Amino acid sequence: KTSKDEIVSSESANREAGQTQQRQVTETIVRDQPKINRNDTVTIQNVASGQTQEMKYKKAESLIANGTWVLVH
Repeated sequence: KTSKDEIVSSESANREAGQTQQRQVTETIVRDQPKINRNDTVTIQNVASGQTQEMKYKKAESLIANGTWVLVH
């Protein structure tokens, strides 16, 4: 059996161990533009011809990544 003194000392040791751990600070992400979800409809424009198309972002991602199309706000 553990005595009352042993329980008190183990509780205080646990408290001290908890206080020595550093708190992790999380930074809030600040966006200059709203996040575009994959199912959101976006308008993109062809750089060469100036043609515009409206489609879901998940289909437009590859065209934008190629550099042939740009996102129109």
